[in-house]
Amino acid sequence: MTSEDPQLFSDDVINVINELIKRDDVQSVSFPFQNEQVWRLLVAEQLDRARRTGLHLQHAFGLAGPDSGLPFDTSLWGGYVHIPYEGMCEGDLFVKPSWRGYDLNAAMGDGDLTAAMLGKQCHHVLAKGAQKEVDSAIRTVLDGWTLYTSKRPYAPCNPFTQVKFDPLEPLPTSFA
Repeated sequence: MTSEDPQLFSDDVINVINELIKRDDVQSVSFPFQNEQVWRLLVAEQLDRARRTGLHLQHAFGLAGPDSGLPFDTSLWGGYVHIPYEGMCEGDLFVKPSWRGYDLNAAMGDGDLTAAMLGKQCHHVLAKGAQKEVDSAIRTVLDGWTLYTSKRPYAPCNPFTQVKFDPLEPLPTSFA
């Protein structure tokens, strides 16, 4: 997939992302964009959670980037970001790029955000543009984006929970 403009996110939207990633109901993020400012926030949160919990970075706070890769190396900051082979991963916070299909009608009635995102599990969705109201989520429109927060009970969506990482892999000690 082609990468989106890294300047796509205003300071207000970046602040909302930063607030969301501090919440207990965000244990993983799928962010298929190349915005370095957002990635630094995500990696800082990953490092903080890994230090507090003693878990592997991806178990503490799973991060998935764009399938096109990133123009910077987050491992130099101490982070661990999964680059999917194709498309994007699920995550508690699912930041939807313009190329990702979705069907908001699937979030009506007994539906949910996962159904609307065509099977990608999520608890929060951030989508470009002013999107319509849905029955299964609280909608907040902000600075050219729509944030949906599920009304359903929280169920973690970290796709890396079952992945076995090398137990001898050291946790990073610094953040640049």
